[in-house]
Amino acid sequence: MKNIFKLLSVTAAALALTACEDFLTKTPETNLAPENFFSSEKELELWSNYEYSTLLNDATDYAEIKGDDFIGRGLSAIQKGTRTNATGGLWTQSHWGYLRHINQFFENCKNCRSEEARAKYEGVEHFFRALYYYQMVQYYGDVPYYDSVVGSADEAALFQARDSRGYVMKKVIEDLDNAAMKLPESWPDGCFRVNKYAALALKSRVALFEGTFRKYHDVADETYAEENGSTITLSAEWFLNQAAEAAQSVMSSGKYSLYTTSSDSHWKAYRDLFQLEDLKGNPEVIFAKQYDVTLAIRHGLQFDLKNETYSATRRFVNHYLRNDGTPIQTREGWATEQYYEQFQRRDPRMAQTLHGPGHFGYLDPQMKGAVESIDFARTLNGYRVIKGVSDGSHENATTSTTDWAFIRYAEVLLNYAEAHAELGDLTQAMIDKSIKLIRDRAEMPNLTLPTVPDALMTEYYPHAKGTQLAAILEVRRERVVELFAEGFHLWDMIRWKEGNPLTPDGNKVAGAPMDPASFTPGYKGIYIPNLGEFDTDHDGKMDLLIYSGSMPGTVSSSIPATNRIQVNANSLTLSDGDHGYITRDAAEDYVWKDRDYLYPVPLGQIQAYNGKLTQNPGWE
Repeated sequence: MKNIFKLLSVTAAALALTACEDFLTKTPETNLAPENFFSSEKELELWSNYEYSTLLNDATDYAEIKGDDFIGRGLSAIQKGTRTNATGGLWTQSHWGYLRHINQFFENCKNCRSEEARAKYEGVEHFFRALYYYQMVQYYGDVPYYDSVVGSADEAALFQARDSRGYVMKKVIEDLDNAAMKLPESWPDGCFRVNKYAALALKSRVALFEGTFRKYHDVADETYAEENGSTITLSAEWFLNQAAEAAQSVMSSGKYSLYTTSSDSHWKAYRDLFQLEDLKGNPEVIFAKQYDVTLAIRHGLQFDLKNETYSATRRFVNHYLRNDGTPIQTREGWATEQYYEQFQRRDPRMAQTLHGPGHFGYLDPQMKGAVESIDFARTLNGYRVIKGVSDGSHENATTSTTDWAFIRYAEVLLNYAEAHAELGDLTQAMIDKSIKLIRDRAEMPNLTLPTVPDALMTEYYPHAKGTQLAAILEVRRERVVELFAEGFHLWDMIRWKEGNPLTPDGNKVAGAPMDPASFTPGYKGIYIPNLGEFDTDHDGKMDLLIYSGSMPGTVSSSIPATNRIQVNANSLTLSDGDHGYITRDAAEDYVWKDRDYLYPVPLGQIQAYNGKLTQNPGWE
């Protein structure tokens, strides 16, 4: 595994450019120039190792992608509506350089005489080219597509117009098919290198994204001629079938299963999976990044969770079912349940993801027991995120060494179920070999193929549609819960055309005890029935004070200073003035627009292309 990081110091300078045309034409000024490299398997390996380092910069890059499910101290540009056509996103960052690096491999790997070696490293490069173009399509939709290195004199290619998203995603699928065909089933480094099933799993992810994006954004079908004389029509259904088939291939292989054991008796398997120091050999992990003290590779996820006080939203919490498999709204008074009551008789994953009261409290082995009471030093609104949190030794900056799963088997199972639900052909047998496995691990009842859409999920996802609407909504619920804080939900909301809840103005809480016409914006947390002191964990001691204006003259000594919370000041309010949901960012009033589903193409690039590069609608 150490070899994956050796190339960084050699090639990083070659990719430290900013404009698309520079990325595409500049030759690396290093001893790895094409004419004297790629002659052996070791050189192919060293070149392809750079792709691993660029993809997996840090676990925090993925875990901290905020949507409507959790928030931090600061809002993203998407949540605040502050993106402009002067900003670049991926376009002026590194992706064009990464893609040029990959295309350079394909143009020169013939220097190696070993066909076997060439094939497997070609598979690696096919995988990463697919991934990078998929990410570019996520951001921008149509992008120029290059599968060769562009010379500085080739102005026609260098300044070509954007290719349609369908054409680019077709190329992405082709790359992943080639990767699955050429990559080995396993490597000595295990899940820390991409294999055949990583390519198929990624194919299920990208095809599901494109299929649902085309369905919910009404993207027109595209027809292309194939080399064999046939034609192919790219539609939402075509991509959804590709997703279902790719997921089925991984499932049928028998190579993977869900992690169902635990390394510590305090933790259930689901929670334990996200604090394991070593994922190599884990049955659920298809592709991961290794963190290791001896390799001087660490991340700061747990540090960020603590210091940024990442907090879930009430909207997200309402996705968790009761532990008998029924929706939370079937419980009387559910909309005004307080912190302690909310955690009772719920899907066990709720207490393995969020800090809960009493026996649901966060278990820290270093502290020899549970941290039972609520802790506003580590939460903005009462819902503290503990997924990915192990113990105090990982809380300092860049001291975490828990490996990060970039692709895990649970996602593949969810991709499979969602693709079939969107296609309208999901059966109970399909649920039994996908959703049931996830529910079994969570100790939850299986999902019975639903026919009546859940009212709460219907309100949360008003754009959902299809002949199996009820099933679509329940699969979404399962996905939101299972994949929380793993980098998926923001992009899920974008592909489902449900962008409004990403902003504070649109993050409503269904079933709230208030008139919708007078709804106050902001991200909601726990419910507070009145100002005063509270015993949140029901241990007989007051542990939380909520007040407005001046602090009361007398406060119970058992309430720590960090839990003496002033509301209706600055960015923290109560939704109904002197009671209601603890609310963050109510003053933010950005209203989601259709243009927000794509990033703007940087204005400087449009100007450099002399009019051949168009802008995304609404960003002109």
